[in-house]
Amino acid sequence: MKKLYSIALGFAALSLGLVSCSEDVMDALNKDRNHATDVSAKFIVTDLITRTAISITGGDLNTYAAVAVEHEGGVFNQLYNAETRTSEWNTSTCFNNSWGTIYSNMKNALKVIEKTADDSESTDAGNAAIRGIAEVIYAHNSAVLTDLFGDAPYSEACKGSENLTPALDSQESIYNSLMATLDKGIADLQAGGANSGLGAFDYLYGGNNTLWLKFAYGLKARLLMHTIFRASDKNAVYQQIIQLANQSFANPSEQASFNVYDSSNWNPTFDFQYSRDYFGFSESMYNKMMARDDKRITRILFEPYGYHLDPYSPDLMLVPNGEDFAPVQWVYTFDAYCMAMTANTYLMSYYELQFLKAEALARLGQEAEAKACVKDALEQAFLNSEASIQAALASGNLGWDGPDEPLTAADADEYFERIVAPLHGTDLLAEIMVQKYLAMYGANGESLETYNDIRRMMALGENFVKLENPKNSSKFPLRYAYGADDTTTNPNVEAAFGNGQYVFSEPVWWAGGSR
Repeated sequence: MKKLYSIALGFAALSLGLVSCSEDVMDALNKDRNHATDVSAKFIVTDLITRTAISITGGDLNTYAAVAVEHEGGVFNQLYNAETRTSEWNTSTCFNNSWGTIYSNMKNALKVIEKTADDSESTDAGNAAIRGIAEVIYAHNSAVLTDLFGDAPYSEACKGSENLTPALDSQESIYNSLMATLDKGIADLQAGGANSGLGAFDYLYGGNNTLWLKFAYGLKARLLMHTIFRASDKNAVYQQIIQLANQSFANPSEQASFNVYDSSNWNPTFDFQYSRDYFGFSESMYNKMMARDDKRITRILFEPYGYHLDPYSPDLMLVPNGEDFAPVQWVYTFDAYCMAMTANTYLMSYYELQFLKAEALARLGQEAEAKACVKDALEQAFLNSEASIQAALASGNLGWDGPDEPLTAADADEYFERIVAPLHGTDLLAEIMVQKYLAMYGANGESLETYNDIRRMMALGENFVKLENPKNSSKFPLRYAYGADDTTTNPNVEAAFGNGQYVFSEPVWWAGGSR
């Protein structure tokens, strides 16, 4: 009996073995070998940098910000509606694509952080250098999310099917969390050494982690300035901003500049204007530059078919910000920046950093030091303007009937001595903010940060940069509307969105609001 039992067990084991073997074989046969189920962290980082630069920094969010702050005038279709406040700002479909892209970026950054954790089973385990980069990118995208939308799904977001209706976190708690992540990124970049090993997969810094660390310090300075209205000790925060700026970019070669553009891969501002002609030259911008006899304006005015215009030309067709005007294409004067096919997109520029430092110094009463920073910033801003103008000319979409001379650092110095150097006190601070506003006008994706500047100054009761759209008295967009993907599927976001009119009445938390 025992023998028969043993034989039976043997056949059972053999049978189970055959079944197991059969399942293994079938699993192998059914495996999709043509589509990857996992990728190295370096590929994810490349995608993160690209999507952050093109879709977030330089994309729709920046396009609409340019109209809100009157860097550009909106002359047709959606941008005409945004200019005249007839729609767009309070509709959930307007920013839906960008809303989704931010969350995709955050989710992918979290994936890199997970893959590079010390206890990860990934081949990227323990790579503090790459983890630090992902943490900086995560903080950057998180800041854009809450700066524009205020309270938003955050701690419960990016979990996929685990939670399809995440609750909204307060902007204050989001800022606390993202700043903690940014500090982790700084620590990991320091621990990871000077080189991440990403090389060409790093479209910002080519694997140079020392420069990522400098970007992280600059980003932290920017975000601290966003929340200055809420600071209990503002002077202490200004001191911290100055210290961070000193740890950040030492010169323009270190700025966070994305440029993988050529004749087939276009700067997003150029791509938008070239294909649609929705921008016209803002009358508000024209007035500010002409009031200062700003030499940059002599280089950038063009009529629709590419012919250069004198700033005093009777042929100028400026966009009367917010007034009733005809929504037409190929009529309004536009700036050369819009045609800068290969202009850089800045996640953060050197001159922005210098203006941040100058503002902090001026608010602390350190005027000589503030003016030195402004002079440096203006030199780089003028040179950057000329670089964009040259990119526009090289695109072949502008006629040029000269004899204008290229902008130089000497032009910036003359401008500084005439416009900024004589000022003191509040007048100096006001002009610093105006000069930053003018410097960040262009094709580099910096209108979004200008929009943040305008709103934080509003919270502080400062009207240093005077906007001219008469609709601003009741319909200045104080924030962006939540994306339709969540207003239609997540009851928490739907309730927060309501009828969308809150965008004109409720500032975000750091600008004095409650959400």
